[in-house]
Amino acid sequence: MPGLLKMIGLPDLPMLSVVIVIAMILLSAMLIGWLADLLLDEAGFGVMLNTGITLVGAFTGAWLWQRYGIPTRFPAEAVRAAIATGSGLLLLISLAVVRP
Repeated sequence: MPGLLKMIGLPDLPMLSVVIVIAMILLSAMLIGWLADLLLDEAGFGVMLNTGITLVGAFTGAWLWQRYGIPTRFPAEAVRAAIATGSGLLLLISLAVVRP
């Protein structure tokens, strides 16, 4: 578990803080999934599947940015959050467009 947390950019935290961070991530992803379901209407996948797709895209985008990122003058945490949000939404919208 500590290796996974360090991979996504979280430092060593006490267990209560880890639970709170994970709960915040899941709740915000569910909110984005619900909003995407409202916006995509018939092209959406449902709230839970939208949430899962968004989380997969966000973790993949954050991991790729950490691995291959271009140095910027902005704070690394802010850039990682923006990249994760954008990549999660990009994956969700691209899957909704490609969906038969």
